[in-house]
Amino acid sequence: MTRAKLIGATLAIVAIAAAGLGVAAAPDGGVDADAPWQLRLPDAVEVAPGVAATVSLTVAPAAGWTVSRDGPLRIALASSTLTLPRRRYRRGHAVDPAADAPRFELKLTAPTAGEHALDVDVHAWLCAGKTCRPVHAHRTVAVHAAEPPPPPPPPPPSDDAGVGVAPAADAAPTPSR
Repeated sequence: MTRAKLIGATLAIVAIAAAGLGVAAAPDGGVDADAPWQLRLPDAVEVAPGVAATVSLTVAPAAGWTVSRDGPLRIALASSTLTLPRRRYRRGHAVDPAADAPRFELKLTAPTAGEHALDVDVHAWLCAGKTCRPVHAHRTVAVHAAEPPPPPPPPPPSDDAGVGVAPAADAAPTPSR
């Protein structure tokens, strides 16, 4: 076999293998139903400005797949407008690090009212049998921070304040002269 045919055959095998890897998201951002895993993360959340909030993220493998406990599981957060007390999460930061589908509570605070974006980048290793492979997904969560409505105005004072008001039953009687 010539060198060119060998390279062509190798590239064809690599392309077929890459097609079988599956990814969590289609190029248009939709979910790929054949992917060996799913990233469960809301598209949008509502928070109160200046109040700490959490966004739940779950790395869920498909049937027959597992998230490697030996390989790295890394989550990186980025935002130019949100306050993020932690920008990097690892498997040990999961709610239950030994879970088959690790769930993370990503902490954030929107310092001001308005629209914000939280970029989430996930790298993990998925295994089927004895074979493991790296997977990657990137998502952006829209974070809407709405100001709470103002409290209702107090009722206007009444003109007859104190006039015609009977004393309380347990009030001491006023001495007479």
